Amino acid sequence: MSGLAQFCARARAQGRAGRLLVLEARGSAPREPGAWMQVWDGGEEGSIGGGRLEHEALIALRRAMIFPGAAQIDRYALGPALGQCCGGSVTLLS
Repeated sequence: MSGLAQFCARARAQGRAGRLLVLEARGSAPREPGAWMQVWDGGEEGSIGGGRLEHEALIALRRAMIFPGAAQIDRYALGPALGQCCGGSVTLLS
């Protein structure tokens, strides 16, 4: 089953689901473009790199799952904004 088919099946089974996708990674970053994470009310699968990046992105995505709207693109500066040692930046689609 493809990633999209798995996501759709999970959304049907769980009632609500979201997905984080790494669109771009510049400099030192924890994951490469294409890395993804599925999120639903009771858990998650996959990873966009862990640490504070994943924590902050999960908070934003779970909020968006409660108040759905259009997909959004967010850029995170890993060193200055999140205090991660990677120091690069990551652009996510949620």
